[in-house]
Amino acid sequence: MRPFRLNQNGQILICALVLIAGCAALAVLSRLPSVDAILGPLTASILIVASMAWLALPTMIRANPVQTLVPLLLTGMAMRLVFFVSDPILELDYLRYLWDGAAIGAGLNPYATAPTEVVIGLAGPDWDALAASSGGIAERVTYGHLTTIYPPVAQLGFLVAHWIDPWGLTGLRLVLLLAEVTTLTLIVALLDAVGRPRAWLGIYWCCPLVAKEMTNAAHMDALLLPLLLASLLAAMRARPVWAAAALALAGAVKVWPLVLGPLVLSNARWRDRVAGACVLVGLTAALFLPVALAKFDGGSGLVAYAAGWERNAALFWALEWGAGLLADYAGLTRVDHGRLARLAVAAIVSTVAILLAIRSRPEQIPRSMLIVAATLFLLSPTGYPWYYVWFLPLLCIVPSRGLLLLGALLPLYYLRFWMVDLGIVAVFDRWVVWLEFGPVLLLLAWDAIQRRAA
Repeated sequence: MRPFRLNQNGQILICALVLIAGCAALAVLSRLPSVDAILGPLTASILIVASMAWLALPTMIRANPVQTLVPLLLTGMAMRLVFFVSDPILELDYLRYLWDGAAIGAGLNPYATAPTEVVIGLAGPDWDALAASSGGIAERVTYGHLTTIYPPVAQLGFLVAHWIDPWGLTGLRLVLLLAEVTTLTLIVALLDAVGRPRAWLGIYWCCPLVAKEMTNAAHMDALLLPLLLASLLAAMRARPVWAAAALALAGAVKVWPLVLGPLVLSNARWRDRVAGACVLVGLTAALFLPVALAKFDGGSGLVAYAAGWERNAALFWALEWGAGLLADYAGLTRVDHGRLARLAVAAIVSTVAILLAIRSRPEQIPRSMLIVAATLFLLSPTGYPWYYVWFLPLLCIVPSRGLLLLGALLPLYYLRFWMVDLGIVAVFDRWVVWLEFGPVLLLLAWDAIQRRAA
């Protein structure tokens, strides 16, 4: 008797059903208050199981890229649509987005006034009116004692969402979905440019972690991706001025893409590089002028994030520990170890970007950008799961087994909420975090050794 084997269509169907069912299960759980106490472990478990189906996609895509394209497109859209009827799971960042969008819509400056100042009545009548219309959102904004951390182009996205659906999640989710569809279009253009089948877009589009973070939790990082990929595409086509302009706009969504400046300007003549650099510096300065003119002290969200934020970061904590040993050995007892580690991360990432810009040929720019973004993520003091989208679209173009595995292990982060409630968060920070990053680092190292040997 011959063993039963699923054909290609059957394999695709099962993967699609697992992916959609995982998102649907999370959507249902988000509306059940009875599971709040164990929502962290449930979320992690469901996402990891769904990610097993996601990790099987590269094999199916290689086997039949034409046959898999349409099912992957439909699956990714279904994964997002089921989350439109869900409550955000273990995340409240969206409250700040709603607050900022409403503030700008009312002609107020979220860089100058923190929500807590409004709640306690220190901000003036216009802010008081805004808080009164928020339905309690003003009191629930996380880190309300800080002004907003989000740069001006991100604020534009929040404003559009507020116009669509004042104080509502649906408008925000629609804006983010539009950004993701635009990202998908640019991934197709990049795949065409490097001669890879379009079905590889499923690596991004069908990732369960991305669907959960970009639609359910409504994280604003989706706004970054179209601009980042547009900059990459322009750089590959030797259009440094356009690449620089898109990168400056991306930097005004999340600051970190500015480190990619040398890379996106590398594929051009010196005269064009200088023009692109001028555009990058000038446009960035203009975009960040509202931030610079407002509160820029300990009450600023940007300052607080840059100076002391640490969460879910294995390598950074190891780097901080090493910096402490080095400072103690040198007798620098007053040096802030965390600040020293942050300076080391900035130096490492900047050096990697510059060296790759010197060595990269045009067709190597996607790989170089992936290396810089992944290095930043792995060394960063904050390794939130939604930051994974910073480089996930690049894995459609330059697949990496280790970095794909990271997308399946990052959901372990949600155990941290549960461990906080149990009073054992130190167990997560010291040990569980290595279950997320340890296998990834080992696989990356093994693949590097294999490539070098080959």
